[in-house]
Amino acid sequence: MNKNRIFDLLVYAVSFLFFIALILLLSGIFFQTSFELLIKELKDAGLWNSILLSFKLSFIVVLINLIIGIPVAYILSFKKSRISFFLDLISTLPLTTSPLVIGFAVLITTGPLNPIGKFLIGKGIKFVFTPKGIVLVQLIISFPFFVNIVKTSFDSINRKMLDLSKTLGASSFDILFKIILPLSYSGIIAGLAMSWSRSIGEYAATQMVSGVIPKITETAPIEVFVKTSYGNYPAAIAVAGILMLISLFSLGIFKYFNYKIKAGN
Repeated sequence: MNKNRIFDLLVYAVSFLFFIALILLLSGIFFQTSFELLIKELKDAGLWNSILLSFKLSFIVVLINLIIGIPVAYILSFKKSRISFFLDLISTLPLTTSPLVIGFAVLITTGPLNPIGKFLIGKGIKFVFTPKGIVLVQLIISFPFFVNIVKTSFDSINRKMLDLSKTLGASSFDILFKIILPLSYSGIIAGLAMSWSRSIGEYAATQMVSGVIPKITETAPIEVFVKTSYGNYPAAIAVAGILMLISLFSLGIFKYFNYKIKAGN
């Protein structure tokens, strides 16, 4: 047996062992309860309230990401300057910052004791212990995922084609809406899927600003923590299982369209 064959076997063996260990760790929670109890908890309307709330808020986050993220990704990809450098730095910062710290920062900044918070509250805009606060922290955390994926898609577009369009009289708006966006639809969908998955599964930052108010700010990840703290493992497992399926679904969308980007759409 040659060295290349041995190397391949070792790589596959390590990968297989890691895959099995990961599957066991993630699926092991379902061994903690019976199928009957799991079905019973899935029929609980209160459990679905938190899941539907998470869907609603994460959908709002995705829409905001779409509206703000595309212009930011455009600047980062096509406008190389000091401004774009600092914009890239700030927009990527949440990736390297603990979600707990982000939640704490939003809690303090928008609270009644902070000048910014006082101003916002005086204008009737309240973030602490409201769905608005959850949307804000989830937006901050998911935004870099969307922007970076869309920017990568923009980067793959042939610049010579864009330059040719300009020489033929196409405006910047025409180039963006008729060339760049259609060619980047795979990246945009992949970015939306990843940012949606990141926002709907966020716990630490959300918990800091939510106040854990049932039916108002108690999202699905918070529901898992609450049910676990009460010792209601079947309910916690039911919500956790749904969140896993959502993550698997959104990751599948991301991987599919990410492969399309690499294959040249």
